[in-house]
Amino acid sequence: TQVFSHSLSALSFLVLTQVQQHTSMALRSLVARKSLGLGFQSKAKILAVGSTAHSRGFQTLSLPDLPYDYGALEPAISGEIMQLHHQKHHQTYVTNYNKALEQLHDAIAKGDAAAVVKLQSAIKFNGGG
Repeated sequence: TQVFSHSLSALSFLVLTQVQQHTSMALRSLVARKSLGLGFQSKAKILAVGSTAHSRGFQTLSLPDLPYDYGALEPAISGEIMQLHHQKHHQTYVTNYNKALEQLHDAIAKGDAAAVVKLQSAIKFNGGG
């Protein structure tokens, strides 16, 4: 149980660090442009149009592999439960975070400040903050 707790804490720290970096970059970009009086539309013209998140100017997260086998914590926690939590539950948070990040990017490009504020809770919840 102690190994499990330590591994999850380390993994959570790594994911949270990535999330905070992505979120703060997006929000800093918004604040900087508003401070400089550049407006939102200039950013939309600069960004390349593409179907992937990276080509649109932001990076998404992916589910990291566990540093141990799903069954490594048996009998305290079954491998099946570990696999379910990692592949389903944790993956859902990552997927929803990426969706919120894309919506944030779109809201910034459109100049929709209300949407930017509204997305903060989804980013925080799904990003683990």
